[in-house]
Amino acid sequence: MVKDLIFGLANGHNMILAGDFNMQPIDSYYRAITERGYAYRHLPKSNIYEVRYRPDAKHVLRSAYMEKNGAEPLFTTFSSTPDSPDFCTTMDYIFFHGRLVVDKVLRLPDYITSESYPDATHPSDHLMIAATFRFT
Repeated sequence: MVKDLIFGLANGHNMILAGDFNMQPIDSYYRAITERGYAYRHLPKSNIYEVRYRPDAKHVLRSAYMEKNGAEPLFTTFSSTPDSPDFCTTMDYIFFHGRLVVDKVLRLPDYITSESYPDATHPSDHLMIAATFRFT
């Protein structure tokens, strides 16, 4: 829904949508945002809420890290708690659409450097992500 809302707000202009989306690259929600036509065929129906929403399957967003590196980061969040030990995955993205090209993305670590984040060098359980764009 947020993808379709941002397309409406952008009204044909370039756009960037970044944040913690609480979804992994293998999830249907990620694919609904990034793959044309996916939303109509695969999004689960709610058993709790009646939703009168039809996803716009023709508009999709691109991921800055996927565009620049050919893959999403190995992880953008890591925490270890008694209820969820060693939770390590990608959940943060910089999505974009329009006449934009990704020049650079912030390099992220290839491995975990602590028992859990936050720690002395990571002020959050999420890593900072960043990208530089240019207009085409």
